[in-house]
Amino acid sequence: MIKSVFLLLSLFVLKYTSLSQVEQWRFEISLNDRLHLPFFIKKTNDSKIYIVNGKEEIPMSVSNDKDSVIYQFKEMDSYLKFAFKDSNNILGYWRDNRKGMSFPLSGTQSQGTRFEGKANGFNNTVFSSYEVTFGNQKDSWLAVGLFEQHNNKLSGTFLTETGDYRFLDGNVFGDRLHLSCFDGAHAFVFTAKIFGDTLLGKFYSGASYQTTWKAVKDADAAISNPDSLTYLVDSKYDLSVFKYNALRFGQKKINFSKHPVTILQIMGSWCPNCLDETNYFKTLHEKYNADGLQIVALGFESQKTKRERKKHLRIFSKKAKLPYQVLLAGRASKKEASQRFSMLNKVISFPTTLFVNSKGEIIHIHTGFNGPATGGIFNMYKKETERIIALELLK
Repeated sequence: MIKSVFLLLSLFVLKYTSLSQVEQWRFEISLNDRLHLPFFIKKTNDSKIYIVNGKEEIPMSVSNDKDSVIYQFKEMDSYLKFAFKDSNNILGYWRDNRKGMSFPLSGTQSQGTRFEGKANGFNNTVFSSYEVTFGNQKDSWLAVGLFEQHNNKLSGTFLTETGDYRFLDGNVFGDRLHLSCFDGAHAFVFTAKIFGDTLLGKFYSGASYQTTWKAVKDADAAISNPDSLTYLVDSKYDLSVFKYNALRFGQKKINFSKHPVTILQIMGSWCPNCLDETNYFKTLHEKYNADGLQIVALGFESQKTKRERKKHLRIFSKKAKLPYQVLLAGRASKKEASQRFSMLNKVISFPTTLFVNSKGEIIHIHTGFNGPATGGIFNMYKKETERIIALELLK
């Protein structure tokens, strides 16, 4: 049996790497007995593999393990492992090492829709902007829903005070909408019924979390200013005395005096929004480092021991090809981050970004990261960030 499966796999891998056109597979992760998360994987004509969430394409590395194929996320500690039941059907699992959990996985070659449903007849309209409330009266939070609909295809994201909900992709069937996102860390499914200007639905994350959400059409919907959510409460701080764990040897202090402006990135390698921010900061480093910009990532990691946290952060730094310094700051805990940065009211999000001048003074604080999925909002953030940097460099 093993030999026959291996032979089938070998023949399929040979086909898979010799195709001259884009090939697309539709996968489903069984998060629990009732909830399935669909997503696409495509192979391009140069044999590269990507997970596809709407406009987002996440590159994967590929390896073989006996009778199985492994698709490894390049930055996230997560992978897909599967074998081919036949030439058009895949069975396997998704492994999330950070949470120590595995989920059944199936796949089939498909050029169809992300979600399955009847596309016949009239599909209701999903508007471009909504004011959104997640949760109930005791535990709720606000968001802005940003969507694009083309026939029965739907894409978009939710903008929140701590970051966006990534690139969501899905479909509208009649008066129902379905969206999902899978990036190796997030496993999101959103469903809703459309009532004219209003959406009423459920949000599922991972195997067990779920809550309700309500959206009302609002072209002017907005969240609180991310530049005012985190602020200084103690003016008598001295960042120069802070010590961090270098990834290789000893303790490390950050020198502010030699740099007109320093960006301190409070982040975690487990956080996809932090990865989005990291990719943007890499472009800032390339553009402004020669002029004196210093960027330092301060990692709050989830592993049990300091040694494991340092090791994982070092691997992340290498895989992400970070051109700037990465230091271990603590455990993946907003409480611990708040205690470390006690001059702030609190750290409410990973990431949180501090802009520091050459005197070691915090001159600007940005909470969360609403990235490429938010379109124009992300572009405005980039303009403001570069304005702050340029002002300090000109002094």
